[in-house]
Amino acid sequence: MSLPPGIVQDTPRVTRTAHAMLVPWGLFARQIGLVQRLQQVPIPQRAREHTPQAKLTEFLVSILGGWAYLQDISAGPHPLDHDRTVAEAWGQAAWADYSGVSRTLNACRPETVQAVRQAVAQVSSPFIDREVLFALQEDGVLVYDGDLAGRPVSSTSTTYEGATFGWMDDAVQLGYQGALVSLRSRTYGRLWLSVTPHPGHTVSCTQAEALVRAAEARTGVRPLRRTDLLAGRIQQHQGELLQAEEWLAQRRERCRRGQAQLAEVAGRW
Repeated sequence: MSLPPGIVQDTPRVTRTAHAMLVPWGLFARQIGLVQRLQQVPIPQRAREHTPQAKLTEFLVSILGGWAYLQDISAGPHPLDHDRTVAEAWGQAAWADYSGVSRTLNACRPETVQAVRQAVAQVSSPFIDREVLFALQEDGVLVYDGDLAGRPVSSTSTTYEGATFGWMDDAVQLGYQGALVSLRSRTYGRLWLSVTPHPGHTVSCTQAEALVRAAEARTGVRPLRRTDLLAGRIQQHQGELLQAEEWLAQRRERCRRGQAQLAEVAGRW
């Protein structure tokens, strides 16, 4: 894999990092344009030492690194904000303290979230389209995996908006349910398509249709459905129904006139 623009490798150099996998992931993210697209995400916050978009990227890296808490970025066993090797791989001069990342996340608005969704969708669409084509050419079918996955939080917390108690990890816990949909792929094994958050008490049987529609919306393909045939037949018979209703209205008018004439003749006698 060629290095993304901005990284020049003149001579080999040895660096140390406790987060080795984040380095190739960062180079790959830049190669497919994800980091560049995140730099264009609107965040209503002024840039100081670090831009809001850089801290948004740092938040993504912390998720990929498996940090359970935001403060682990700076206070964990291997702080991310001390790792310049990973920062360079992701095109950053340095990482911000976790408190700065927290303030940036608080400044994000719905349009920020929508822009992030669009950025991720744009860079992942070519991979999804290719795997859909491979599956249809080789197997003739697409196989989706969809289910709810529990996302528990502290049972005593009162700051998680929309969190409710539900069945997660074989126990009743406070948190959320993530509606996950993936595509079975011969290249990757499993290719994630979408995730939708729900309150913790949500159960799978209520989300079956939504999971299917989310998968179809992401891949852009779906099978023919009987409802489509039914809609076509309804449209075909609408003209016949209109003619029948007009015929019935004419007959009712003739019946009304006949009854009026009958009443008039009966009144003469």
